[in-house]
Amino acid sequence: MKHVPPLHPSCMSILVSSEWKIDIKGFEQQGMRGKMNKRRISIFLTVLLLMPLLNTVQADGTEPAELEAKNLTASFNLTTEMVTVSWENINTNDYLILEDLQKTNYSLYRSDEPLNSSNYQNAQLVEDKIQACFEDDSFSQCKTRQHVVVLQTPANTDGGFYYGVVSTLLNGTIIADFSIGNASLGQPLYEFGSPITSPYSLQGIYDATASTTELSWIDVSQVDSSVDSNHTTSLWSHSVQATRSNWDSINKTSIVDNLSSDTHSYDIIHPPNTSQVQFYTVMHSFDGQEDERFLSGNSLAQGIIEDNVGSSITGTLLVNFDDANSTTTLNWNGSTIEDANHTLHIWRSPAMITDLHADEVVEIAQLAANSTHYNFSVQTGYSGNSYYLVTLSDELGNQQEDLSTAPNGFVNEFTLSSNENIVTDFAATHSQGITQLSWTDLENHTEAQYQIWRSITGQISSTSDGVLIATVDAGIQHYNYTLDPGVSENSWYAITAIASFGTQNVTYAQSNISLGLNSLNSLLVEDTKKPVPPTTFGANYRIDGTTELTWMGSGMETGTTWMIYRNLYSDMDEPAFWELVAQIENTVASQYTISVDSVAQTGEEVSAVYAIGGIDVFGNEVDFEDWTLSDSVYEDRKAPDVQLKLYDSESSLETSRWFVGGENATFSNLQSDDYTIQFMLSDDAASVAYTISTLSQRQTVDLSQSSASIPLSLSNQTPNITITITVTDETGNSASFYTVFCTSCLIEVETPAQVDDSTQQDDIMSAESDDDSSMQVNILVVTCVILLLALLNMMRISRTAKAPSGLPTKAEDEWLSKYTSKK
Repeated sequence: MKHVPPLHPSCMSILVSSEWKIDIKGFEQQGMRGKMNKRRISIFLTVLLLMPLLNTVQADGTEPAELEAKNLTASFNLTTEMVTVSWENINTNDYLILEDLQKTNYSLYRSDEPLNSSNYQNAQLVEDKIQACFEDDSFSQCKTRQHVVVLQTPANTDGGFYYGVVSTLLNGTIIADFSIGNASLGQPLYEFGSPITSPYSLQGIYDATASTTELSWIDVSQVDSSVDSNHTTSLWSHSVQATRSNWDSINKTSIVDNLSSDTHSYDIIHPPNTSQVQFYTVMHSFDGQEDERFLSGNSLAQGIIEDNVGSSITGTLLVNFDDANSTTTLNWNGSTIEDANHTLHIWRSPAMITDLHADEVVEIAQLAANSTHYNFSVQTGYSGNSYYLVTLSDELGNQQEDLSTAPNGFVNEFTLSSNENIVTDFAATHSQGITQLSWTDLENHTEAQYQIWRSITGQISSTSDGVLIATVDAGIQHYNYTLDPGVSENSWYAITAIASFGTQNVTYAQSNISLGLNSLNSLLVEDTKKPVPPTTFGANYRIDGTTELTWMGSGMETGTTWMIYRNLYSDMDEPAFWELVAQIENTVASQYTISVDSVAQTGEEVSAVYAIGGIDVFGNEVDFEDWTLSDSVYEDRKAPDVQLKLYDSESSLETSRWFVGGENATFSNLQSDDYTIQFMLSDDAASVAYTISTLSQRQTVDLSQSSASIPLSLSNQTPNITITITVTDETGNSASFYTVFCTSCLIEVETPAQVDDSTQQDDIMSAESDDDSSMQVNILVVTCVILLLALLNMMRISRTAKAPSGLPTKAEDEWLSKYTSKK
């Protein structure tokens, strides 16, 4: 016999109190005492003694069948293809049964054959551990509890099925009687399940790096070839798992629709600051109809964690570079991290880090979140700033988004070998207001630019010593610096590179300077001041056909070359009219004198103006308008015109002739008389000198008198007189001619000798003794000629004397008067 528990206290109290009330009431109503009272007391005590026996008998009568499911029914909805199975608990007031019922579980089975205790374990378990009662159910609620299980008929189903419920007690006892009408169906339930038309095997994965959810599925037409591929596909997202029962009620968002049947995947790119758990469902649509039974794994059973919100670390980063061992030390002690289970990342870049995905940004280390320092060894051949950043990422790899608050800093790192970033062959020259710099570029640095520095205070040892005047691209290798006008100063130059030395495509200014390599050791004189020409410039024409030019040199213009120009035109403002005739270097501050040949040929005369300009050793030239001009110079190489007129003692013109120099003239058949020779001279005639055979000394004619004349007497004693006459103008040009005056000599017995005017001019410059000697020779020759002519004349028949033939023709007088004015 099973152990029977004692009577429940509540039941006992009811019995006792009820019996007691009946007895009291009976006694009070009937007023019976004595024998009746004793009999009732005896009965009551007997009942109390028999009560445990009565309870024991009732417990022994409890059967397991009483805890079996009651009134099992099942129905099929052809529209939804859903089966609804329902049953009830035993409806009893037996508190012992109810106590066991509260701890009983049901299991629902499905089979295509009637269920019994032998075959149910081979049947389909539809649902297990269905509580008969809830924990907080009262006995009244427990015994009236109904159970309903709704299940989806599997696809491609067409037939009858039995359903049954098994009860499992707390102590493990299983009640599997499957009594028809209570725990099982007497007749099978006809079910129909249509073919699956939804996609299969929806898979989803979140790519934290790309912040993208990647979904993929199998189109139903690939699983079941009988399904038409002429359909579209749609994607849905929702925050809870989708089922047949909640699909119509849950909040869901359409991601995309109308995808073709040959599309089997889709990527969802999430915006920043996304952090969510999301479920996805994929559906096929056939003319607007969708299979919402969720039989093909077309909805995710587990949500995808989509999180692109990174972790964070905030604080200060101390950065220090040790050039002794080429190591950079990073320290972010005191920074605040979001989660100690996250991961620290150390980033390095030659430029400020604003984007971790930038080409130049490199991750150099990953550390535990509680790390506070890191040492980085800088590679050789590096020169420039390095920027460092410390970030924190979460378990999904989401990086910190707000980089501005992350520990960061930069330091200049230099691991180049000596002069590796310095140009070679640096040189500088200055000329004509332009300083030309040249150099050889850095090898294998086509990205480089070159900075030109200039100083007027001294050598450039650092970029702070100079002023940046230009930046030149690689490949040019020279720079011309044009100075402002009017500058004269000493300058120094240096050149540095802007290049990438280990800094990828980021260039940095290389500021190191080495005197004698990329910085000039010596000063460079730069001068754009124009030379100052002499304040006065003298020009004097000389008798030798040259013009003498004089000016004062300047001690401030040492090395300047003075340029002498001549202008033969009246327009002094036209540069093309000026001809360079001489140049001379200025060496001392003293007077300079040079002579330049006149352009006038013998017998010509020109008017010239001379000017002086200059160019210094730097190519600075005196501007045309600043030249110093001389006075106009009359360069006259034309002999003066002379008309000789012979007057007798009665002042009658005996004869006349024009002379231009070099002529020999004979005036014959003159009567013995006193004659006067008068001259008509050019305006510029300065002197008249003559040598007469009757006098030994050279004579001059006083031109200051109103009439310049030479007296002449012919007689029987002096029948012949020779006179050599020289007329000199103001510039020193002279015209010399030889004349014979006679009473009986033949006229022009011989061709007059041609006198070279230039020779005569040279003779004029010789000593007076030479002139006298030459004159004596001439007189001797003339005397011989006269004697010969006289002898011939005596031998000839006497004839009438004829007029002198020395007079010029009228045409000769008119021609010559065009060019001279006579005195």
